[in-house]
Amino acid sequence: MNYTADDFHFHYVATYSLLIQSDFQHDHLVVMDEDKQVLIYMTYDNLNPSAEAIKILSLPFKRVCVNLPHQDLIWVPSEVYHETEKGLYVDYFAESDINRILSKDIEVLGVTALFQYDQLLYSRWKKIFAEADFVPYFEVVINQAQSYVPIQGEVLGVHLYDDQADIFLFVNGEMRLYNTFEIATPDDLSYFVLNVFKNFSIKDKVSKILLSGTSRDSEWFERLNRYAEWVDMIQPKEKWITNNSEVSQRLEELNVLADSVSCV
Repeated sequence: MNYTADDFHFHYVATYSLLIQSDFQHDHLVVMDEDKQVLIYMTYDNLNPSAEAIKILSLPFKRVCVNLPHQDLIWVPSEVYHETEKGLYVDYFAESDINRILSKDIEVLGVTALFQYDQLLYSRWKKIFAEADFVPYFEVVINQAQSYVPIQGEVLGVHLYDDQADIFLFVNGEMRLYNTFEIATPDDLSYFVLNVFKNFSIKDKVSKILLSGTSRDSEWFERLNRYAEWVDMIQPKEKWITNNSEVSQRLEELNVLADSVSCV
């Protein structure tokens, strides 16, 4: 899909922001002005970008933020983590290069996330936008989920992208699990959700499931509805402005991208 608002003007590009959500199959580009009005929205197969997309990626935007999935992820209590001891965790990662292990403090949980980006995906965007801000999906997902998690009870979260699902679990307000699974069908998703239920002795249903990266009309929502009293769609805190109904519908699935700038 290619959308350009009438209010987009090339001579104002230096005042616009470019937000990019990229995974292993697709790129989503959003250009917005200082009032958060969506001026451009594009999505395409990242192995075959359109001529229009290539042109947009060559423009001198005021700010560029790139939202990427993680390759590996482990959690360490912040009180015992020291950046100088990063080498202690190398064995947990597919790539042993310590310089590729990044860290993010998740202050609300009191933990530090250690992770890597896929090297090809990260290098591709770094080459285009050397000064861009890079934000991992999980950081935004966890920050967005906080306002939906009650002090009591079990809440399951699912963030969907590409052919993957990040599944996380909060029990009595504390995060007990955050893991990534490969899924292709709702049956795959059911398998992993039921495994989480089994491993944490959850019977029948949880009180709430948080769903992200898709829409309420999706087959994913319908399937997850079997396992919860209520399925809540995570909404971004930042609100984009657009008068185009089709664009607005597409942006529902980019809730993580909308809030990625606030994590920088």
